[in-house]
Amino acid sequence: MRRAMRNLAVAAVATGLLIGPGAIAPSGASGATAPAEEHCVVRVTERDASGRLHLTRPDCAPTRGEALRSAGVSATADWPIGIHYDGPSLTGSSLTVVGADCTGGWLNLPAGWSNRISSTMHGCPRIRHFDGYWLISPEETTLSPGGNLIALNNRPSSIQYLP
Repeated sequence: MRRAMRNLAVAAVATGLLIGPGAIAPSGASGATAPAEEHCVVRVTERDASGRLHLTRPDCAPTRGEALRSAGVSATADWPIGIHYDGPSLTGSSLTVVGADCTGGWLNLPAGWSNRISSTMHGCPRIRHFDGYWLISPEETTLSPGGNLIALNNRPSSIQYLP
């Protein structure tokens, strides 16, 4: 009897029928929902002597358009130097950095975006992604028009915008 119960428990866990603390519900299970996308916009306010870009607080919304409007971004006057996504191939939630500096300026990612970026769309020709804050290597560079991170997927903590 004990052996039969153990085999039943193993089978329940293996097939996803046993849901408890720490277990993952199978897709379609009651109460299981995909996380909502969040799109955030930050503006570059200044560049200090080290090249560090200072940013506004992130304006976030369920859509990128709403986030851009909330941040007061104008399609004719402002342009993104980079759009960073938490999914591959420019999908998922995004962080749009609006500024005018593609000459080596860099930033530490805002709270909630460190170790999250998987792909980047470019406003600058080259964007370097660094594993650590303050441009600490290792690094991975993507080229315009953008693309997926491979070695640093979900690892960047700082980013540099280059010509």
